[in-house]
Amino acid sequence: MLALVLVAGGGVRFALSGDDDGGKPAAGPTPTAGQGDGKSDGVGESDAELATRLDGLREPGEARVRWVQSLGVDLPARAMGVYGPWRAGDIVAKAFYRTVSGYSMSDGAVRWSVRLPQDICGAPTLPTTDGRIVVVTEGEETDTGADCSVMQMIDLRTGKTGWTKSMPNNPDTQRRPAMAANGATVTFARPGQVHTYRAEDGQELFAAQPRGCQSYSFVSGPRMVALANCAAGHEVQEFDPASGKLKWRYAVEQGWSVEQVYSVSPLVVAMGKGDAWRLVALRDDGTYRSAIDLGTRDVDLGFAGYEVRCGGYLVVSRNRDDCEGVAADDDTFYISTKRKHVEFDVDNRIVAFDLDTGRPKWAADAPLGRRMEPMRLDGGKLLVHVAATTSRGGEIATLAPTGGEPRTLLTHPAATAAVEAGMTAAEVDYEDGRSLLTLPLVGTAEDDEAEMSTKTMLAFGK
Repeated sequence: MLALVLVAGGGVRFALSGDDDGGKPAAGPTPTAGQGDGKSDGVGESDAELATRLDGLREPGEARVRWVQSLGVDLPARAMGVYGPWRAGDIVAKAFYRTVSGYSMSDGAVRWSVRLPQDICGAPTLPTTDGRIVVVTEGEETDTGADCSVMQMIDLRTGKTGWTKSMPNNPDTQRRPAMAANGATVTFARPGQVHTYRAEDGQELFAAQPRGCQSYSFVSGPRMVALANCAAGHEVQEFDPASGKLKWRYAVEQGWSVEQVYSVSPLVVAMGKGDAWRLVALRDDGTYRSAIDLGTRDVDLGFAGYEVRCGGYLVVSRNRDDCEGVAADDDTFYISTKRKHVEFDVDNRIVAFDLDTGRPKWAADAPLGRRMEPMRLDGGKLLVHVAATTSRGGEIATLAPTGGEPRTLLTHPAATAAVEAGMTAAEVDYEDGRSLLTLPLVGTAEDDEAEMSTKTMLAFGK
């Protein structure tokens, strides 16, 4: 596998890495995404034909190949990150370059597509609870480049566009905003500019920044959590999304900076200090709960470090809530280790930490020769993704609250293994017996035909 460095709003973490480097970032080549073994990539076939052929090759017990989505366009000669996917009913939507498109979850058919006049440069990680998204595009070109400043609301259920707003140019070097959705609101945030709007009509509600602080990022989800630079140092804050009233503030220890929010409920934030990496769990009122040190070797676990994938390949993303490979429930935090290269050993493990003490509770081995990472909690069990190899399809499985061996829920066909394995670091979603893989980077192939045939979405299940 390729070693990749993902930079997400200042926090450097790791993508699927083939080398154990003791927990430090390792630079590597950019992959050619979505390329497998030629024929199995479906070159010369339509997406519908490819899905039908691959589905016809599945073995008993393997999931149905529902649909395949190729890039289908020749992009400018540069790699581009994909925003989304976002769900709204039976629609799954994504955005890249200058287009936002919605697809049917049932068959992958394009339900709607919105073409924008400039490059998309920002969007919330999650949609609003009423099924809307606000993307940000580049504005007018200036002497220092195009500012990321024009907001466009889109209803994900219908594809209809709504309000648009242009923000004043930002002279700061941090031109891209962090975008967040909380309930039916959306927040545009960058140093010196914080604005929260009602997503339905664009009415500005408030600008939440306590005196003496510059909030630089808000995160999507059921709680309006913000990260800020204040006179005394970094802070984590929570606001009321209806009024913008500050509910509490937590002062980060001097010398440490908040890099990511791994979980909103319960609240778990990742912090950095040089090469050190640790987590801090906070209670609902913003008081300290525990700390988890991830930056030193744990001899008992036998692995040299942990692995979290943040920002997909959006290397200029300012969002701090877009990490894969972590999950949390009320009492426990789950994270995957880096790969371990020992012959006949497991590939990696998922480690569970007690959020009240910060200590490890248990570690569960991935299946032999496979890589496994946590997705989310589902019915009291941990939902996990077991990555595909070039000859074996991926799996969706669960781990019991006490760990143990993963129990398979959905097995992706071996016939799609090359395509699936070629979708490097794909985001994986699972709901109601169906899984969806979405490629986070497009436009990497040098050949135009290969680029257009790159597989960007792959859906399995009943």
